[in-house]
Amino acid sequence: MFGREYRDLADLLLNNARAQNFYKGLPDDVQQTISHSSTEIRTMKSLRHFAKAAQKTER
Repeated sequence: MFGREYRDLADLLLNNARAQNFYKGLPDDVQQTISHSSTEIRTMKSLRHFAKAAQKTER
């Protein structure tokens, strides 16, 4: 399941508990930033990438 690709962020979070827990652990501002790219986030790897980038821009 690690490399599975989903339709978008919503599908990823709905069907992947690991991604859901990771996302819930992020600060609200990072979650909001990530949600703007929701159609591009289709894997756990891309979720982590966007979260890391969002955290850098929030500082």
